[in-house]
Formats: sequence, structure tokens, C-alpha cells
Amino acid sequence: CLEWAARKAGARLVQGTVASIDRERKEVFTEDGASFKYSQLVITAGSWTNRALSSAGLKGLPIFVSNEQTIELVPRDGAPSHSWNELPLFTWSEAGYKGRGKDGGCMFFYTTPHVPTQGSGSTGVKIGFHRQGPLLDNDEFVVAEGTRAMAGQLPHIRKEFSATQEFGLDEFAWQHARDFARRKMPHLDADVPARHTRCLYQMTPDMKMIVGGHPDDPDVVIASGFSGSGFQFAPAIAEALVALVAGDEPTPILSAMLDEFSPLRFGST
Repeated sequence: CLEWAARKAGARLVQGTVASIDRERKEVFTEDGASFKYSQLVITAGSWTNRALSSAGLKGLPIFVSNEQTIELVPRDGAPSHSWNELPLFTWSEAGYKGRGKDGGCMFFYTTPHVPTQGSGSTGVKIGFHRQGPLLDNDEFVVAEGTRAMAGQLPHIRKEFSATQEFGLDEFAWQHARDFARRKMPHLDADVPARHTRCLYQMTPDMKMIVGGHPDDPDVVIASGFSGSGFQFAPAIAEALVALVAGDEPTPILSAMLDEFSPLRFGST
């Protein structure tokens, strides 16, 4: 597993909540009183990135937290198998793969088949209404000063902000997922969800990730803003972070990646 590989490579895993970051002393303090010195600091705090930057006295970046939802549906009686050995993963979009329509929005759905193995946690076929959750703004999921207007560039149908992270069924997203299933996957029982799950995306206005040194302190390196697409790029992101921190000469591909995803592209927010 990743933890085993990291430990074997010499990494030390410490669990705790960061209370503050002193950039002058280059030291991280946790709520349980521990402290850790650093020469360069990598922040991969996901939806809590702006909160972490604030604890370091750094300005936030245009990252907007979206309270996403997936639902699971079971096949109707007599329907063909929807398990992973019969049904592939697939996506459907009105504007191409994760594209945008002329209005900047996009109706995009992704699906994963049922995994009928013990311990999988799978109830049925998973369907996600991608990048369409309510946007959050509170002390935990911070909207950086001067960036709120940039949320207008997001593909979300709902642009208003909520102060509360919800864990119950999002009826808006459920209705869209239900209508999609009835049109495109009619063998599924779309009358009631067998299960729903809420999660968080970190959205950027251009839907591109943020990887690089903070504009006000290059010793603080950030990897965030993956807009629902971070997992599939994890190996390349890790390689880029290693190059940044170790001072290695990046390959041409990594160099192009770091240029495109640099935090500097947003200018002064």
C-alpha cells in the first residue's frame, strides 16, 4: 500500500490537526502541541487548502468547495447484469468529455458498475452528476478574499453559496441523476436511490489543478484545485511535487505541466 511504500522510502507518518504555520521560523504546529521544522512545505489539504494557507498567513487562492453527490441504483427484476465483469465504466456529456457548452456549463454524468464482492461497499451502479454540488463558504471551506466573483466561471447550475455542508440527499442532483438513468440506463430502478454519498470537490475557475509554489512564498508548495479529477493524475502530480521540492530539473512534460497549472496564472486575487 502507499503507506508501506512511503515508510520504506524513509517517510514518517504523523497524524494530527495543524493549528498554525510559522513561515519565519519554518515550523508547523499541531493542536496537540507537537511541532515540525521544514525547509519546504507541501500543502495537499484538498478542500481545506485555503484554511491551511490562512493558518500560514498566506492569501487564499480561487478554490471553491463543491458539496457533490453520487447515488447508487439497483437493476430491475429480470435486467441484465450490471456488475463489473459485464458493465464498463462510462461517462456521458452534452459537450464532450468534461467539456463545456456555449454557456460555460455542462451536463456530465459518470458511472461505475456494481462491485458484488464482500467489503466493497457497493450497493448498485454508481452515478455522479459531475461538478454540480452546492458551493460552500464557511470557516472550514474558505472562499478567498477577492475571488467570489470567479465562481461565475464554474460549470455549476447553482452558483449561490451555502454555509452548511450537507450529508443528506441532494434532491436537485438526485432528480438530474434519476432523469439521466431513465433515459440512458433504463434497466436500472430509478424510482428511489438505493444509496447516496456526499463528497467534496475543490473547483478552480478554469477547472485546472493548482500545482506549484505560493505566489507570496515559493517555499510553500501547493497541490489542490483538482476539480473532481485529481485521483487519475496522482502519479504525475507526485512526480511534479518531488521535482519542485528536491530542486530536480523537470522533464519537458513536467515543465509544461507546472507552467499550465501554476498558482501564478491567477495573478493578484
